[in-house]
Amino acid sequence: MIVTKYYVAGSILFYVLALLCPNFWLSIPLAWIALSLSVVSIAYWCNFPHLFRKSPNGVIPNGIQLVLAPFLIGVHYYNYWARKHDSVAPIQRIDPQLYLARRLLHKDLDELHAQGIGSILDITAEFRGLESGKAIREFQYFNLPVLDHKVPSKRKLLKALDWMDVQLADSKKVVVHCALGRGRSVFVLAAYLLRRYPQLSIEDVMEKIHSIRSTASLNKEQMAMLTTLNKEKAFTKKNDTTKESSIENQPSFSKTNTVWMIVNPVSGGGKWGIYKEEILQKVKEKYQVELRETTPDISATQWAKEAVEANASFIIAGGGDGTVTEVASQIVHTDTVLGILPLGTANALCHVLYGIENKIIPVETACGAILNGEITQIDTALCNDDLMLLVAGIGFEQQMIEYAEREEKNNDGQLAYLKGLWGAIANNDTLHINMKLDQHDPESLEVSSLVIANAAPFTTLLAQGGGEPDLQDGIMDITYLPSHESVTGRLLSLSELALSGLLPTAEPIGFIHKQAKEVQVFSDQPFKYVIDGELYETKKLTIRVQPRSLNVMVPSWFNDQ
Repeated sequence: MIVTKYYVAGSILFYVLALLCPNFWLSIPLAWIALSLSVVSIAYWCNFPHLFRKSPNGVIPNGIQLVLAPFLIGVHYYNYWARKHDSVAPIQRIDPQLYLARRLLHKDLDELHAQGIGSILDITAEFRGLESGKAIREFQYFNLPVLDHKVPSKRKLLKALDWMDVQLADSKKVVVHCALGRGRSVFVLAAYLLRRYPQLSIEDVMEKIHSIRSTASLNKEQMAMLTTLNKEKAFTKKNDTTKESSIENQPSFSKTNTVWMIVNPVSGGGKWGIYKEEILQKVKEKYQVELRETTPDISATQWAKEAVEANASFIIAGGGDGTVTEVASQIVHTDTVLGILPLGTANALCHVLYGIENKIIPVETACGAILNGEITQIDTALCNDDLMLLVAGIGFEQQMIEYAEREEKNNDGQLAYLKGLWGAIANNDTLHINMKLDQHDPESLEVSSLVIANAAPFTTLLAQGGGEPDLQDGIMDITYLPSHESVTGRLLSLSELALSGLLPTAEPIGFIHKQAKEVQVFSDQPFKYVIDGELYETKKLTIRVQPRSLNVMVPSWFNDQ
């Protein structure tokens, strides 16, 4: 967290310098530095090493190197200075066949050969791997991208440890390196030693490493994860029959399978036209495709019904959240599996399922989940007679969607929703409703906003009263804002809601959060509401959670969170 704050502070500083700089041409590089640090700050805040797009062979794309050049140049020269003043040898043997090292350069090739090292485990995200034709021919290389001072996911860590097992079983010596061989690489090597010598404690392993490499140490986050995984016996190799049995009855897909692809071609201002060829090329490598595009006369619901009648075991829905919900409504409570292509404006469900990568590389992330991911079951909810995957909203949420007309969404993208939210705040209408949760007595409320969430990304601010809702917990999160007469009061309530996850207080003042399996909202007068971006009107709204009722393709890391 301290590193993140440094990058945030640096980006703010350079933004201010760029704004205050009297020379336009000098302000450009200052703004470039600020942008680079801002992007890196977001990556650290979300623990997203994939920002650097480092490939399995250690190459960072030219486009990323250009955008992040100020940061990359800075860390390169800091690394050069730190190596020059390092008190330990560049490469040190910690255990037979296992070595620790700082970032490897071409000049280290001779030392690697002298030590008999044949395999390289690179734990950096921000540095290119040991690139050269000679290195590629003579070394086995594996990259586990981790941000400095951060930790990898459990799944990715175990994958790296399995790779080390294979190398050592093949009588190869393995060197594990990060930038300076002090933190990230120490964490991974310690994890492997705990796997190799289960009788040792974490203290024994760290003492063994530190006795040879005196600069080795772990921060609190790294030590906490190592302790947790060791207690779970996650490092112990065993046959995972539980997972196999849990997916035994799930559909298996092969080249001979036909996948139905139902796409709304006008979603997101026509994104399908941009990505169509790329998506079809990727999907057709594994599946035969039955493509259906919606029209003003034929909805996604109708095409999904036809797919179900044809006994489709796998349906891909391409469009916004509304299109996805239409398709899902026809396969909920069945064995049919849903794949999702984020071709709409917000794509909130994909943000939940695919993570922040969905915002940066949506097509690659979605195709990766569809082609190489795993099947998981998520909760849905029945909202009167309609399926709800994400949220139902009354007040601000409904007004925001209503303000963001289709034409504005196509022209302005997600900015249209921000305009809509501001319009809702400025135009506040107090809603007089009654709400009943599960078997509790109804309560009368005057609210500006009421959101009932099955799932929602952190960007769906109005649903975050209890943190980000979990779409696999079998319960719904209810967040509402009591009515305020002034715009200032509404903004203060929203500000407290936005900061609630970062600066928790004993008891929130501006909003209320509750949980329930069933929610009833009713009023004497008809009121408008929204479900997953679609507008409706009623006097009574009943929402009931349906636990684990929809099969969805997700990235392989999803179930390891």
